[in-house]
Amino acid sequence: MVNRFMINQEELLFLSRNMWNIQEEQGVCLLKGEPVFALDIGTRSVVGVVVERNGEKVNILGAELEEHSNRSMLDGQIHDVPQVTEVVKRVRARLEKKVGFSLGQVAVAAAGRALKTARGVAERDCSPLEEITSEEVLAWEIEAVHEAQKSLLERDREAEEYPCVGYSVVNFYLDGSVIGNLVGQHGNRVGVEVLATFLPRVVVDSLYSVLQRAGLEMHSLTLEPIAAINVAVPSTMRRLNLALVDVGAGTSDIAVTADGTIIGYAMVPAAGDEITEHLCRDLLLDFTEGERIKRLLSSSEEVTYTDAVGVKHRASSQDLISLVEPTVAEIAGKIGEKILEINRQPPQAVICIGGGSLTPGLARKIAETLNLPHQRVAVRGREILEQVTGAWRKLQGPQAVTPLGIAITALERKSMGFTNIRVNNRPVRLFNIRGGKVADALVAAGVNVRKLYGRPGMGISVIVNGEVKFLKGTMGKAAEIAVNGEPATLDTEISAGDNITVKPAEDGKDAAGTIADVVPALSSKKIVFNGKEVELKPLITMNGAPVSYRTPLVDKATINYRSFDTVEEVLNWLKHPLKAGERILVNGREADLYHSVEDGDVLEIRSPEEEGETTRVVVNGKELAIRHSRNRAPILTDVFRQLDFEPHPPEGKKKFVLIINGKPATFTTPLKEGDQIEITWQ
Repeated sequence: MVNRFMINQEELLFLSRNMWNIQEEQGVCLLKGEPVFALDIGTRSVVGVVVERNGEKVNILGAELEEHSNRSMLDGQIHDVPQVTEVVKRVRARLEKKVGFSLGQVAVAAAGRALKTARGVAERDCSPLEEITSEEVLAWEIEAVHEAQKSLLERDREAEEYPCVGYSVVNFYLDGSVIGNLVGQHGNRVGVEVLATFLPRVVVDSLYSVLQRAGLEMHSLTLEPIAAINVAVPSTMRRLNLALVDVGAGTSDIAVTADGTIIGYAMVPAAGDEITEHLCRDLLLDFTEGERIKRLLSSSEEVTYTDAVGVKHRASSQDLISLVEPTVAEIAGKIGEKILEINRQPPQAVICIGGGSLTPGLARKIAETLNLPHQRVAVRGREILEQVTGAWRKLQGPQAVTPLGIAITALERKSMGFTNIRVNNRPVRLFNIRGGKVADALVAAGVNVRKLYGRPGMGISVIVNGEVKFLKGTMGKAAEIAVNGEPATLDTEISAGDNITVKPAEDGKDAAGTIADVVPALSSKKIVFNGKEVELKPLITMNGAPVSYRTPLVDKATINYRSFDTVEEVLNWLKHPLKAGERILVNGREADLYHSVEDGDVLEIRSPEEEGETTRVVVNGKELAIRHSRNRAPILTDVFRQLDFEPHPPEGKKKFVLIINGKPATFTTPLKEGDQIEITWQ
């Protein structure tokens, strides 16, 4: 579990990679050779610097520092905007007087502890028949960012006002397997996993408010830990396993390098103010007096002070150092624990910067915590910035590193810039972490991704007599996106001042159908079975219940129907199994189980013992002996199994005519001895 006051290594690693890869054409800082104005708005003071590139060197044109008159900032967060604004105005005015030109744009840094990250996964069903497009992938990425935001809110309700400042794709998934790129693929289900980073709106807005009130424009933004590591540990030193600790007033930033890269960051919510508060508590002092005494401990052998009730005191610095030693040890212990948490082992050395690092005994206690020789933990100041020249009087000591880091980070285009745009006529300030595209603007504006890409209508699958049948839903309609009135896509590049409009997408319609869509047209049949007329009505069931052709389909249903197309189907329905020796007759002719059955047919099942009697009749002038059962009188159908008669009508004939003794007859008309039968086509 990450401490609520601490940013974890994954978060800052993500931002550092993004910030350090910004291209020059994004215009997030001034061109080489042009001055950069930077402000380090810290918990105890505001430091302003103006620098410019001069060949391989960075020249400081001017530097000013002013402390807050009261605690208008806590732990790097602005609590009193008007008071901080006044300090910024005075620092700016003195700098303008010194450098001789107006300062309108400024580079600033946010406290690293304010960042939060979360992972999000978006999963979607898709048609395997359609190729996945880059537009779809981008939409799924944005959906995953929204899922990350939901995840963040679930564990921290305070994160509701945290806009996303960037994201990176962790993995793409296709049908459950990791894949390098989804574009151009085919599959049934896709997934996108992202790591999204969120910066609380109050952090940026409070900085923005101060600068706006001071008549300044926020030109670029970095993070204090990134600014410090960028200049204090150059890339040539990062093959060493080093820890950088920036001990400020409210927080201590930690960064660790190894094998040529930065392997992690952390934040400890304890720093110089804890020492001051310890002195104030034990010596009964106000905060300003406690801060004054703390600073004298490393430079004076003895200090005098007046407590809150007006009593004057004189104390040796060594006694006061011993007094605060438990707090110093506690801070050092927390710093050491975080270094070990990132590095898994003690580093080769620790570099301490920041005003709080001057606290007597802090470096020694850090060395003891990490089991390092004391000389391997050193407090370093501006002397480590070999490429920086000028303004030595104003910017000295370890507290000079971070403000110069902010300026140099902006000078070298390693900070975040801003683009002011409008989304559906609402102003949006967009961080330029990954380039200006419509997709980034919509994420920053909090546009619901569900409104960007229409969901395909759900299909219906059913099993009909053992065969799977599928009805498709309609495809969704994508959102209509326009930039300044011109059609655009999520990948369209944007510029400052652009107006983006989004007409919500339309979801496809879910599939719908009735039994008639999956079952062929069936009709009733009337046949004669063993001398009795039987009506064969088709039966359709869905999930075991009888249904009609108009019944709506249910997804995943099992549908069965019987159509009585063969002798076997008829016998099964009549529950009349065929016994050994029995013969099948259809319209008096020998047939098998697979013989088709049509409307009006006569179906008989004969056993050998049923054919023991003979009745003689005359058929078309010829005498014919008909064999039949003793228990049953013969019917006209019996004639056909012994008569050589063409069942198909000759050319020009259509009607089949049956006459017995001069009267019309049917297949089931009973016969008796001597009947005169006429069978003709007319």
